[in-house]
Amino acid sequence: MLNPMPNLTLQTRDYRHFRVVPRTPVIGGWIEGLHLSEINDEIAEDLREALWTYGVLFGRKQNLSFDAMKQVASVFGDQLEKHSFAATMEADGHPEVVVIQKLQSDKAKNTTDIWHHDVTARKHPNIMSILQAEQVPFGADTMWSSMSAAFDRLPHALKLLFLNLEIDHDTLYLMLRHDFGDATMNIEKIAALHEASTHPAVVSHHATGRPCLFVGNGYVKRVHGYTAEISECILKIANEMPKIPELQVRHQWEAGDVAIWDNFGTAHYGVTADMGDQVRRLYRVASWSESVTPSLNREAVLAQIGDA
Repeated sequence: MLNPMPNLTLQTRDYRHFRVVPRTPVIGGWIEGLHLSEINDEIAEDLREALWTYGVLFGRKQNLSFDAMKQVASVFGDQLEKHSFAATMEADGHPEVVVIQKLQSDKAKNTTDIWHHDVTARKHPNIMSILQAEQVPFGADTMWSSMSAAFDRLPHALKLLFLNLEIDHDTLYLMLRHDFGDATMNIEKIAALHEASTHPAVVSHHATGRPCLFVGNGYVKRVHGYTAEISECILKIANEMPKIPELQVRHQWEAGDVAIWDNFGTAHYGVTADMGDQVRRLYRVASWSESVTPSLNREAVLAQIGDA
């Protein structure tokens, strides 16, 4: 486990079988010298440490099979996600592979173009995701923002505020609030899942102990126990933090590129861009574990931030 510490400027680091070169001072790193299909126990150990350090890792021209993507995801959690409502490759024997696709003719809404953490309405949200591009038009990039750096940037009084809040997350609310889906989306089926959870607004990262702002603008319903009016004011503050450019990395996709991200320590945003008549299609696999839940060691964080 890494020692809890304020976010430091990222540096190039040589691991045993690969190198990571930072993309920004705060978040993101290029994986060099490794094809992820070659993963073994030693590489897996280093890959976990690298992900918790850089927040999101990028590999060019990996062109991984679905099985290889699932193998990488299994390094981080003991269970693979099966999404509640998204399209998957189940018909091809891969129900764990989510299809992220947007067509110019599509009238369906999607939730990629908001800052969010994935599936936070679940008691055990995803620990991480691996995303691979098949076809992405120019400009339809993906952005990630460091939520540990976001917490660090909060004024002390706001740190104290968010350390004492819990947030209600709800999948049905996501669907209705963001007008997600089209006429084929079965809202009744989503409602029957009762997929809703309450998590701390700040979580202690399960691997590093670092405090991360864990709110997002996807599944969030309201601040637990607060009125809608007050909740909206508080949530607006939280949702402004990922938008700070200094906390972000933006990836321009090429076919076969892979991104692996920490779902607790980062939030992400899929840029829709002006696609014309082009298709945007990527594939995602994520992992989770019953032993990992969003939780907060408030006393440790208070000791870290002090009384200033």
